Amino acid sequence: MEKSNGQRVILFPLPLQGCINPMLQLAMILHSRGFSITVIHTRFNPPKPSSHPLFTFLQIPDGLSEAETRTHDVTLLLTRLNRSCKSPFRDCLTKLLQSETAEGKQRISCLIHDAQWIFTQSLAHSFESPEIGRHTL
Repeated sequence: MEKSNGQRVILFPLPLQGCINPMLQLAMILHSRGFSITVIHTRFNPPKPSSHPLFTFLQIPDGLSEAETRTHDVTLLLTRLNRSCKSPFRDCLTKLLQSETAEGKQRISCLIHDAQWIFTQSLAHSFESPEIGRHTL
């Protein structure tokens, strides 16, 4: 691995396998270029931190009941996740940015999120943080 460049990238994948795996592949590429990686994820369908020991994983509550996670209606699931994850994500991002300032930690250079998270772009802009929304094909 390359030496750290002193910058951190935050990744926020949707909790769907077709979204998590490509996001973690992107994280590995960015890490090889010297970026530290923080992955924010929901309780529902979390990535496996032991498979990526060089990354930091932060779980946020998703507010879904077990019955709601069993739906086969992806649109309904995404609607519920977007409704219930906005506040926990904002709180998590706030803590990360505050700890960056208070503790002189690595600078957060970018937030990369799945474009189906409909609230992340406006939150990133409110924090004056660069963001990239990506679509998994």
